[in-house]
Amino acid sequence: MTEADLIAEFTTLRRGRGLHRADVHHRIGREVARWADIPPDCGGAEVRRLVGQAIGLLTDVDLPAEDRKAVLVALGLDRDLHAATLSRRTELLAADRRLSERTARRRVDDAFVKLAQLIARTVDPSDPERGWAVRRLRVLVRLDRPCPEVIEERTIVATRDGLDHIVARFSVPRRRDGADIDREVQAEIQHGARIVAAHRLNAVHFRYLLRLPRPLAWNETHTYAIVFQVRDGQPIADHYVFNPLVTCALFETRVRFGAQRRPLAVWRTDRAGPGTLPHRGTPDGPLLALDGADEVAARFERPEQGFSYGICWRHQSD
Repeated sequence: MTEADLIAEFTTLRRGRGLHRADVHHRIGREVARWADIPPDCGGAEVRRLVGQAIGLLTDVDLPAEDRKAVLVALGLDRDLHAATLSRRTELLAADRRLSERTARRRVDDAFVKLAQLIARTVDPSDPERGWAVRRLRVLVRLDRPCPEVIEERTIVATRDGLDHIVARFSVPRRRDGADIDREVQAEIQHGARIVAAHRLNAVHFRYLLRLPRPLAWNETHTYAIVFQVRDGQPIADHYVFNPLVTCALFETRVRFGAQRRPLAVWRTDRAGPGTLPHRGTPDGPLLALDGADEVAARFERPEQGFSYGICWRHQSD
């Protein structure tokens, strides 16, 4: 990832309507895509969201507010100063900041140089947390076994060349009584990868480093499956949710309940914000009916980072 390549790609992106041009998904260069973790098959709205999100994660120390403003205006992402052409957006920026148009153009150029320098300096091309997105996540939660079990099958797509390691995370939701005990989780790969390192981040959060069978090229897909078992015999929380940490195109989940302990109510939770779980037993989404196999399923297209998606339930004893 070079500063010159990033500047060239940003220069192309800010022309005309900026990120609002109809073919923006074809205009995103590989370096900008790697920085913002933009999958090759993204639509225009998703491209705008991911670039805006990446800029939003930068602190004022990383990119001062004035430079951030110039970048957002030039790309067409500023809510107030937007127009159909770059020249008009630059005029609006000049008027808003009481600058000459020439000075405003220089401010825009300087801001993108700073942004490119920052990205080239701080983005680690070998970081297993980045460089990939999830095309499809299929999850089966089995509550009909002695130990609760979660089987995740992920199809990922590489957003950079040479992707050979990725990260998987798993959390055991805190119980309603708030007990903060060290949970015992066993992880095992079914196919498509190897676990090369496992870390307990705290009492309930776990991180696994996975080695892929071979390095992936940009836009190449790969599918693997991993199984998590909660083996401590302690009660688990009454929900399974997915919190996207990278871009995900499709999330599908199925929960299989034990025939001897069917829930009183099951419901879908969609785009739940932080602090809304646990749900205290009160349905806050569409109710789901168990089928003849004591299962329920839900499907979520393009779940957003920062929100939770999944299935909640309530038993008689809750």
